[in-house]
Amino acid sequence: MIRALCRLLLHLFFSTVRVHNPERIPSSGAVLVVANHHSGLVDPAVLISTLPRTPRFLAKAVLWDAKYLPLRPLLALARAIPVHRQKDGGGDNSSMFVATHEALQQGDAIALFGEGVSHDMPGLLDLRTGAARIALGVDGPVTIQPVGLIYDDRARYRSQVSVYVGEPLEVLGTIDGDEDRDAVVALTDQLHQRLEEVAPSWDNWRQHDNARIAARLTVAERPDLDYADVLTKLNNTVDDEHPEARRLATAMCDAVERFEDEVDRIGIDLDVVVDEPVERLEQVNRRSLLESLIWWPVVWIGRLLNLVPFFAIRFAARTQKLNIRATFKILVGIFAYPLWWIGLGVVVGWLAHPIIGLVAAISAPVLGYLSARVHNRIRHIANRLSVESFREIDPDAGSALVAHRSLVVAATEAIVNRAT
Repeated sequence: MIRALCRLLLHLFFSTVRVHNPERIPSSGAVLVVANHHSGLVDPAVLISTLPRTPRFLAKAVLWDAKYLPLRPLLALARAIPVHRQKDGGGDNSSMFVATHEALQQGDAIALFGEGVSHDMPGLLDLRTGAARIALGVDGPVTIQPVGLIYDDRARYRSQVSVYVGEPLEVLGTIDGDEDRDAVVALTDQLHQRLEEVAPSWDNWRQHDNARIAARLTVAERPDLDYADVLTKLNNTVDDEHPEARRLATAMCDAVERFEDEVDRIGIDLDVVVDEPVERLEQVNRRSLLESLIWWPVVWIGRLLNLVPFFAIRFAARTQKLNIRATFKILVGIFAYPLWWIGLGVVVGWLAHPIIGLVAAISAPVLGYLSARVHNRIRHIANRLSVESFREIDPDAGSALVAHRSLVVAATEAIVNRAT
């Protein structure tokens, strides 16, 4: 049930959810999943909905406080295990270690976030020693499974998320093995290296943004490539100390910045020229225009019927930290949208007719869902029209833009080929 619920919520919030290399997770036996933590309660929902085994989670003990009462059913369904964090005042975690050791010895899967806290940084924080202590304290073999969560834009509605399952670490724990401080530190360092291979580890937001643009441009030209896979290879190359890797990473970043400068000079929207190949941007055929004419009313009626809760939640979410905005939008939306649909039906029924109110209440969620699903399709058609109009006005600038775009793609392909 918890898996079905998570899949439904993620399907509504994200446009695409992908999982890579799930076969690396053993189908049986003790598994300790360790992931990065960039998006609050969305992170465990993503893992529950995509991993082949549904793990039990370690969750901060404060979630069992009275103010988080609405989360109690979810915590119970997920069979979450409370952990007392130092930043929350600390506490006795002996029961947590006992519970995790017992679960792993019984062949269960446990999941935790190695950084110990959800955060709004572009890369990884230093890993806590908890994962290593849990694995080394189990009386028997444990597979530690690093998993990277890669968000295209962690807070944006209808963005993408990819789950990357890394190379596992096989550990043979022993009773009281977690008391060996040197072994705990060594295993934590090894796990950090494995997690860096699949999770975002950007030093700054500029690197992150450059790589996102480069990956989007390259995948548009090379549909055989996967966006998250390209982004991961760029991430690892930027981190690589090898001179050739540094040269390629610098070339990629420089090419992206020249491309952005040209976009700014022309004065057009970056999204117009990023997500589609140049050839397709020039092809606005009758079928595309007909498709646009059919879906456009659906998109705008669906948006209009859901305008109030959408913008209210979006505005309120801006007051939250980046790492919990998606969580905020989903949790508030679960209550706000149904209340709005009911209120809309009541008001329209009172002003017009009860039957019309019922139709409005039913149509709002249906058209809202369709609007979200086909919005990108309409946007691509609009992109083609925008680029065609732009090239008619300034064909020389269009050529320069294409040249800069080609340099970005070439630099990114060089990195992908080196990493393959």
